[in-house]
Amino acid sequence: MYNIKSLICAAVCLLFVNMNGQTLSSKKSTHFILPNGEVLKSNNLDSLENAWGKGQILFKHSEQDDKNGVMHLVRKTSEFKENEFKSKKALAEMLNNPAPDFQVKDLDGKIWSLKELRGKTIILNFWFISCAPCIKEIPELNKLVGEYKNKEVIFLGLTYNTSQHVHNFLKKSAFNFTQLPNSGEISKKYNVFYFPTSFVIDKNGIIKGVMDNSETIYNDLKTIIDKES
Repeated sequence: MYNIKSLICAAVCLLFVNMNGQTLSSKKSTHFILPNGEVLKSNNLDSLENAWGKGQILFKHSEQDDKNGVMHLVRKTSEFKENEFKSKKALAEMLNNPAPDFQVKDLDGKIWSLKELRGKTIILNFWFISCAPCIKEIPELNKLVGEYKNKEVIFLGLTYNTSQHVHNFLKKSAFNFTQLPNSGEISKKYNVFYFPTSFVIDKNGIIKGVMDNSETIYNDLKTIIDKES
């Protein structure tokens, strides 16, 4: 499998976000910055898309940018498109293969090890707190948690965000997955390029489903869970 380190750095560390599936909620306080440093009004995004081409706008932002209400607009390059293609190929190659193991602490300090969860069906959801598509699908994910309560199904949310940031998020919005903050390195292992991305891992530790930003996430995950449980 190809080296995805630089690709993930663009997608996770810099948080490139694509116009079609990854647009962040445009709050009034958000300042959109063009490559030349000019500020673009949010209501002119359609005009920019017409100028650059449909699906060619990327949002580049760091955690500090989120705090400051800043979003940098970047035009999708041929290199990005190539990395996007490689990512889809890498994810496809993970299907029906062993899931990469990991050990990471949850919000209470408990260590979770994938290897120690053998015998259970595992759902992984890679997300971050300022990702609008991630937040949009949370109610559907919460429904799944309720439906499989007391069954051999484990739901884990993995985010690069810190414990404190996740705690603050959960004070305002319920996300009933067990949350594993500081998981940026794990997203690299799983070739995550777009957010959100979800995986279904069967009782033998084999990846049986991968989906990113699905409009039918509840049914997509439920179908695979019922088959593998």
